[in-house]
Amino acid sequence: MTGENNWFATETGHTFLEQSTLQAMPWVWPVCGHNALVLQPDMQESVNPQLQCTPKTFLQYRNQRFHGDFETDESHMPLVNECMALVYAQFVLELATDRMQFIAEIERILVPEGYLAILSLNPYSLYGLIGRWRELRIENKEYWSRSLSNAGFEICRSETIGPYWPRKANSSSDKIIKQPGSFRTANFILARKRKSALTPLRKKANAVALAREKIT
Repeated sequence: MTGENNWFATETGHTFLEQSTLQAMPWVWPVCGHNALVLQPDMQESVNPQLQCTPKTFLQYRNQRFHGDFETDESHMPLVNECMALVYAQFVLELATDRMQFIAEIERILVPEGYLAILSLNPYSLYGLIGRWRELRIENKEYWSRSLSNAGFEICRSETIGPYWPRKANSSSDKIIKQPGSFRTANFILARKRKSALTPLRKKANAVALAREKIT
C-alpha cells in the first residue's frame, strides 16, 4: 500500500470513522450470514460496527500489512475460499498497491451472493483534496463501482455520506446527516458478489482459526 498516514489514529479521524460507520449502518445492518471481515486503517482503537454477520474478524492496516486477529498482506489472505458473508472495508481500498488484486482477493473469500461494503474518501471533499496532496490515491464512486462491476460484483447501493469536513466528537451528527451530498467527506458502496457455488461450501466457523494455522 502507498500513501499511508495515521490520521485515523487522531481524535478527529477516529470520530469521523465512527460517524461514517454509523451513517452506513442502515444499508449494512440487513446483511445476514456467517463470518464478517472488518478492514480498517491504523488507529489506536478499532471502531466496532454493529453487524448481524458474526463472528467478526478485525484487521488494521499498518506498515504495509494488515494486523489484528491475524497478520496478512492485501493480496494473499490466509483464508479459505468463500468463507465470509460480509467484508467491510473502511478507508483501506484507496491505499492498496494493486487495488484490483485486492478486490479480487476479497471476491475470493466472499461466499456466493456475499456482500462487500466500502467506505472511501470522497475526492471532491476538502479532506479528499488534502488526501491527494498526501499522495493517497483517492477515487470517486464511479471508479469504484466500475472496478467492482469488472470484478464480478453487482452494485446495490452508492451514497455520499459524512460531513463536509471531519468534525470532533462533540459535533452534532444530526447536522452532518442533513448536509447536501456532493461534497461530503466519504463515499459508501454496497456490492454483492454475483457467483454461484460450483462445489459444496466448506464449514465457515473456523475461517479465522484456519488463517492462524497457516501463518504459524
